[in-house]
Amino acid sequence: MSIMSSMVKIIEIRRTCFACPAQWEGKTESGYVYIKFRWGTLSVRAGSTIKDAVAGPTIFEWHDDDEYGGFLEYDELRKITAEVLDLPDVEFAEEPYGFPPPRLEPT
Repeated sequence: MSIMSSMVKIIEIRRTCFACPAQWEGKTESGYVYIKFRWGTLSVRAGSTIKDAVAGPTIFEWHDDDEYGGFLEYDELRKITAEVLDLPDVEFAEEPYGFPPPRLEPT
């Protein structure tokens, strides 16, 4: 389901959580988007700041057959949202592969 009347170009996108939920924050030409996939529902919200986008109106929603879904590859996100979001070819992760780097403890 989309309430978009035109394609939204995402200039930069960053994965902020790997799974449960899989989520991204993106910068558009005029604001921000917050993308989350949890419990089998993918939602895209928009706002003038990222804080506004997290709480903002849903501009696109998609439901998976698996109601427990919470993991989504970036390429799959691009396919699902292709009619409403113009996403960059690559994403940037806040942490490599969504996991924090290992911490070395002194022995």
